[in-house]
This record gives sequence, C-alpha cells and structure tokens, in this order.
Amino acid sequence: MDPRVRECRVAMRNANDYATWREAAAEFDRVTGREDWRQEEACEEYDWKLIKNRLRHIRQLRSEGQVSKLVYHLRQGLYWNLGNLCNPALYGYSRLGTKQLIHDYVNEVVGVLNWLCDGDFPEFELAAKRRFFEETAASFGRSALMLSGGATLGLFHVGVVKALVLEDLLPEVISGSSAGSVVASTIGTRTPDELAELLDPENAYYHFWKPLPLREMWQRGVLMDQRQIRKAIASNIPDLTFEESYQRSGRAINITVSPAGFNQSPRLLNYLTFPHLYLREAVLASSAVPFLFEPVLLMTRDESGRRVPYMPSLRWTDGSLKSDLPGIRLRRLHNVNHFVVSQTNPHVIPFVRGSLQQQSALGGLADFAATLARSTTQYAITLGRLSVPAKNVRHTLDYVSSILEQDYHGNITIVPKLTAWRYANVAGNPKMEDVRRFIREGERATWKRLEMMRNQTIVAQTLDRCLRRIDPRQASRTPLVGQARKPNLSVVRSKET
Repeated sequence: MDPRVRECRVAMRNANDYATWREAAAEFDRVTGREDWRQEEACEEYDWKLIKNRLRHIRQLRSEGQVSKLVYHLRQGLYWNLGNLCNPALYGYSRLGTKQLIHDYVNEVVGVLNWLCDGDFPEFELAAKRRFFEETAASFGRSALMLSGGATLGLFHVGVVKALVLEDLLPEVISGSSAGSVVASTIGTRTPDELAELLDPENAYYHFWKPLPLREMWQRGVLMDQRQIRKAIASNIPDLTFEESYQRSGRAINITVSPAGFNQSPRLLNYLTFPHLYLREAVLASSAVPFLFEPVLLMTRDESGRRVPYMPSLRWTDGSLKSDLPGIRLRRLHNVNHFVVSQTNPHVIPFVRGSLQQQSALGGLADFAATLARSTTQYAITLGRLSVPAKNVRHTLDYVSSILEQDYHGNITIVPKLTAWRYANVAGNPKMEDVRRFIREGERATWKRLEMMRNQTIVAQTLDRCLRRIDPRQASRTPLVGQARKPNLSVVRSKET
C-alpha cells in the first residue's frame, strides 16, 4: 500500500473533528485518483448532461438579470432528485462528496435563491416573491431525521446529532422512538442558543436502568424500575407540551408510541396531532419496552390548563415495536420526502446496510438471504396467529410480525458497526468512557455522509429560510435554526443515582 494512502487512513481514523477528517479525506481522494473522478462530469449514475445544461442556463439568466425568466425556470425545474443526482452510488466512490458538477449545481441554486430573496426587483414584487417561495418550498419538500430505538445504543444518535448541528445540517423535522425519542425530545425542547448547554457534562443524566427487587418483578411482571427511567427523562427533558416545545425550538418533534391493547393502532405524537400532550410521558411510553417496563398512561393539558390523563383507559408502550420509522405519517403531516435515518435497534443492525456501502456479489447474496429468512419467518408467524388460540401468544406474535414488516432504511442510513461490545452494553447504565465511545462513533459515521446530506438538504433549507426572511410572521412563529451561534457540543457525563 502507498505510504501516503496509509497516512490518510490513519489520519481519518484518528480525527477528533470534522475539519481534520475532511482534510485527510480530501488528501486521500487526491492520492488515490478519486479526485480525478470527481472532476469528470460524465457518469452513468446520473443525468449529467441535464444537470450541466440547467446549471449553464441558471448562470446565464442570473448574469443577464433576467429575473422573470429565472423565476419561471426555477419554479418548474427544482426537484430534489433531479437527474438522479441524489443517487447513493454517486457518494460511494469518493471519500469526500461526489461529482464536482453536482456540488456546483447545488451551490448555484442556493446562491440564486438567496439573490432572488434579498434583491429588490420591480418585476418580482413582494407578493409574487412570497408566492414563489411558498409554492416552490411545498413542491420541493423537506428532510427529516429519524432516530430509531436501541436502548443504550441510542447514545450513537447523540453523535449523529452533534455532527449535524456543528455543520448546521440538522433537519427541523425529527422523529424518535424509544431511545430515539429521548434524544429527539432533548433537542426539540431547546432553543438554538441552548444547544451548547444541552450536552454539557454537568447538565445531563444517563442512568436510565435500575432493576426491580425480585418480589416487585414478580408482582409487576416487568424487570426494570420505571421510577428510574422517569427520573432520567425528567432530568433531560423540560416539562413541556408538544405545542410548547415547537414554539420554543422551532423543531417539529415526532414520537411514536405503540398500543398496549389489541384494538388500537400506533400513534405519531407531535404538535399537529396532539399539541397538548406532555412530552415526558410520551417519551416514557415510547421507551416502555414490554417485559422490561410497564405500559404508560399519557398526560395532557385540559382546556383549563390542568395536567390530566389522556384517555385514562389506554396504556402505551415502546414506539419501535410497530412504528420505528414513521415515514408515511411524516410525509403527510410535514411534507417530508427525504429521510435521514440513524438506526441503532440491536435486532436490525445486522440486516441494515449503510447508505454508502458498495454493493458486491457477497453483499447481494447476504441481502437475499436476509430477505428470504424474513419472508419465511413472517409466513410462519402468520400461520401461528391463525392457529394459536391463546390471546397473549397471538398478541406477542403480532408484535414480532410488526417488527419484521417494517422498513428500517432511509434515503441516507447511518448505522454503527456490528460488534460484540455494543451488544454487551445495550441495556446498562454506561460508564463515561462508553458514553464518549458511542458519541464519537456516531460522529465518525456521520462525517462520511455530511457532503451527501448537504447536497440533498441545503436547497430545502434555503427555501425555508428565504421564506422566513420574506414573511416576518413565519420567522416569529418558528425560530430560524442555524442563525444562532453554532454550539461547541461536549460529551455527556452520566451522574450517579
């Protein structure tokens, strides 16, 4: 191996921040010839001629000051996957980004949108400008970050979020189930200026696990003390409703919960569907893994402002059981058409490929074997549900079936490496060195995908920000994430119980 290549690999592996990793990745691309590939426009993985022609046309119209033609051209030509430029295969070769033509096109679109937003053009008055950005934003769609379940492995999510926040790429729509709901709600109850405080070592609590005495285990039918996880949630998440959290942070937090009974469907809780529900109980319910924790009663604020039970006869459990990644609901409620997934469910990690992994014959065979095994298991479960008379057994089979039927991928999927160490630490209070390791691994896994995510999200983000600058009412209703200072996030320290 070329010594320079070895040096670059070591530098990337030992990098402590994205700037250092990026510098090493750029050098790696240069010494391995991948930079030459980036500079070549032609490639069968995308319609490079279409992208090149549109880039040339946009630049020409802008340089000539033809605002009306430019607006017309953008209005019916902006599409997040135009010419297949979001194809993951385009990001699996180079360590740093993809074709320079794609980067140039995205940057030019962002620049011209800001130019149209901030410029004063007689032929593009305020009402027309507002309508253009509203309609284009609705047509283009937006991104969501989806944080899976995963118990203590969910600390990986913290590293993912940290990397995105520091690069100003954290989506405003975030969903979380089980462990992911803790991370999502901790973020979603803070203003942008409070994010620096959020992960300060003195301001967080990570002791979620405490076994019950044997007598209580027998009496309650569960293994863990719900009082401890309730204490941990209260230590990290302010006591706000979904509506209050949205007004405070500008982020639409979505939490999935599963029914404990037979005749209810999973719920996606957010400021649109259940504005007056309290976040703490929602997170507690989403984290209530059956057999580990008891089902949870949700709490809401009534018309008089009192804290009261929501539908007292219903109880709710772990959201990842039936709706780990609620993509369909997010599409309908928040106009999401692009999903970034941080996947840490221990039963899913072995079967999920990261979005930058190259497909190979061996990998394809493994995918086929996994699909075949899942289909066979689902068929066996279906037969069991039809033939087993015991309701409790059928209920358990329903949970298993719903887990197998779910799609655990996104447009961008970030997964930790499969190691015995992770599984050994999946259900325990982490030591400080374990917290640091989980978070750093989340960061490193995200660094490799930052340029991919930037190219796929920056246009939608720019449309939203332009619209807020045009319409002050939107700016006051939803704080503009990213205009506040970028926080210097630090690692969370677990406190003793």
